[in-house]
Amino acid sequence: MGEQVDEDPRTHYEVIGADPRASKADVKAAYVGALERAQAATDADEVSRVRRAWQVLSDPVQRQRYDEQIGVGLRRGGDHDGRARRVLDGDRDVDRDAGEELEPRNAVPDGDELDVEIDGAEMDDADAALVPGPARRAPLAPGLPSFIEQPTIGRRMTASLIDVVTLLGVFLASITITYQITGADRGAPSIIIFVGWVEFWILVLLVIPTVRTGQTLGKRFTYVMTVDRATGGLPSIWQVLRRYIVPMVIIPALLQMGAFLALFFGLSYAMGRDQLSLADRLAGTVVAIARYQPTRVRASG
Repeated sequence: MGEQVDEDPRTHYEVIGADPRASKADVKAAYVGALERAQAATDADEVSRVRRAWQVLSDPVQRQRYDEQIGVGLRRGGDHDGRARRVLDGDRDVDRDAGEELEPRNAVPDGDELDVEIDGAEMDDADAALVPGPARRAPLAPGLPSFIEQPTIGRRMTASLIDVVTLLGVFLASITITYQITGADRGAPSIIIFVGWVEFWILVLLVIPTVRTGQTLGKRFTYVMTVDRATGGLPSIWQVLRRYIVPMVIIPALLQMGAFLALFFGLSYAMGRDQLSLADRLAGTVVAIARYQPTRVRASG
């Protein structure tokens, strides 16, 4: 968990300029400031280090393990939110430093309510740190920045299905209305209308959203995003065009067969162990879980 990008000797706290006993809100404020400074300096390596630090320090479980790894002492009143560090001992809470037995964990103090509600709801920060979080999947594609986490095939398939259904729906609605208005439902005019609407909706639903946020409608609903494979930042306009140029060319050229080939091109991530589609390989991009806000970073130098 505590591995540093490029073997940087600094701790994650030093990378973002935060105190090891700072609250999560203070750590986040330090992260935002460090990220802005790294981006202003157009230092892609430092941006990766800052994002990796936030990836660890924003998660209570990862942060606790990292603190233990680097030897950050946590005493009574010195935990991340100012509370005593506790460990579960059967059905009792024991203060690790003082060795004192605290109240039974499932006892409710008179006149008070429990801090923790199971199945729904609220859990205070100190207790949340004792609950194991979901394991993060290691990157499948080689050479990715360490803070990038690739989604499962099912998650990507869901995003693709949403995008395909949306694209198909608006395209069919547009072309049907246009044919009814113009009466040009056969011959060269119908092909021009067909190609025009295909290009328009690919631009509106796929290209422009990916340039702006890295997320199409399907990716937004499934909480994934398209990012640059080298930096984890937003892809450049040129990368996005390379990503979608094949569908934009072969669909007008081959019509129905082109649509089938474009679908194969887009879903090819399901056929490789690294989950990189042909579009990803051509554009130098990767689809990642949206655990951070990507920015467009120019490579230093």
